[in-house]
Amino acid sequence: MLKIFDNNRPINKSKSQKKNIPVQYIDQKRIVDINKLLNRVKMDKKIEIKRKIIFYSFIVLGLSLLGTLVVFLK
Repeated sequence: MLKIFDNNRPINKSKSQKKNIPVQYIDQKRIVDINKLLNRVKMDKKIEIKRKIIFYSFIVLGLSLLGTLVVFLK
């Protein structure tokens, strides 16, 4: 008799048929340069500030265009 789970897989499936996941070794040491990490953080902050400035300038431009449109239509 074959029993089936909710996900339609048989219970008596052998373990040899399962996929083996490769093991990653955590013991490998890598050299990390702290200056590169700090520079990356600084560059990310600068890029984020530029994006915020562009976003807010587009909002101000849109509001000013909408305001001038309302003034000219009256």
